[in-house]
Amino acid sequence: MPLSDMHSARYSLLPFLLVLAVLTATPGQAQNADELGDALSTIGQQYADNYTQPVTDALGANLNAGLFRTAEVGGEGLIPVVDVYVGVAGTGALTAGSKTAFQLSQDQIQTDDGRTLTITYPEGDLPTIFGEETSPGEAVISDDDPLTPDETVELPPGLLNTPIAPLAIPQVGAGTVFGTDAQLRFLPETSISDYGSVSLFGLSVRHSLSQYIPLSPVNLAVQGTWQSLSLSGAEDSSNPGQIVDASGWALNAQVSKSVPVAPITFYGGLQYESFGVDVGYTFQTDAGTSTVAFEQDASNSVRALAGVSVTLALLQINVDYALSNNNTVTAGVGLTL
Repeated sequence: MPLSDMHSARYSLLPFLLVLAVLTATPGQAQNADELGDALSTIGQQYADNYTQPVTDALGANLNAGLFRTAEVGGEGLIPVVDVYVGVAGTGALTAGSKTAFQLSQDQIQTDDGRTLTITYPEGDLPTIFGEETSPGEAVISDDDPLTPDETVELPPGLLNTPIAPLAIPQVGAGTVFGTDAQLRFLPETSISDYGSVSLFGLSVRHSLSQYIPLSPVNLAVQGTWQSLSLSGAEDSSNPGQIVDASGWALNAQVSKSVPVAPITFYGGLQYESFGVDVGYTFQTDAGTSTVAFEQDASNSVRALAGVSVTLALLQINVDYALSNNNTVTAGVGLTL
């Protein structure tokens, strides 16, 4: 029997983040559910942290993108001063700058019954999830009990080869009250094939600054956003409860200028942001069971962006590009009422 069949990998961070951050990747690039589960069945906490960090970076970059299309608060829709926006933001984090390899010699894991497991990795570069799509070799899992034989396991390769990690986010906006509007991002708990379920909630509040500047040549606004993401295992899996709890916030300053003779608006902004992920999983070998938890923070903290939006009757289309640790491109389409 292959050793991978003897391991129960109850670590579902990777499948969930892949589904979210690379949901629309080219068919054939992402692996199937069994391969995704197997990828993390033989690696320790430090390896898992390095292996999945690029996906957390891409997910954080995507979720904090596409938060606005103009700095104008009120006046976009058919009814003066009252706006309703219903649309979808398609964001993509560019992976060209993502880490593709790391080096690690050993991991140590304490089992629930007090044993110490040592995982020894091969020398040289080890791939992240965006790294080489070939296994770097085998790792050796040793028990502190000399009577327990060592286990040899094959390490996972990189699982995704894509220049962009995309994500689609539904959003609804409404306003204004005293120059303030709000935007809601919401995805109810949704089952995704064999991966389990995901839910998303986000709220943005924006306030106009240009209303305080008579005859201002541009629109100015500030916006604050908070978002939460929850990932749970499939009901028939060994980890049916919540596995990943992620949240983030963003603060930005916006500026926009409409072209008087055309339905075109140029916009830009500067944003400060944070996104973190709490992960808990169970790793099991013949030597025993280990319960592990760790945290990850996305690399993006500041981004600068510029874009353009076009409004044709009720239809509004926008596209922008943001510079940060993980650059993103965003395209949005929606109805303005």
